[in-house]
Amino acid sequence: MSAADLGKVIRARRKELGYTQVEVAEMMECSPRLVGEIARGRGSVGLDRIASYAMNLGIDLAAFKR
Repeated sequence: MSAADLGKVIRARRKELGYTQVEVAEMMECSPRLVGEIARGRGSVGLDRIASYAMNLGIDLAAFKR
């Protein structure tokens, strides 16, 4: 899964829950711009911020050895 694919999943969940980017930014204690960058799969966003965003929306991230 690419960063853009993950961003789409997270964005869809945010919309499903009825949150705005501003509301999620307040939950994450970050800027709405960062929330938008995650949704677009920008490479400059750290994994810790992406994980925080996902967890705030009830999405579990997992890693598996191939």
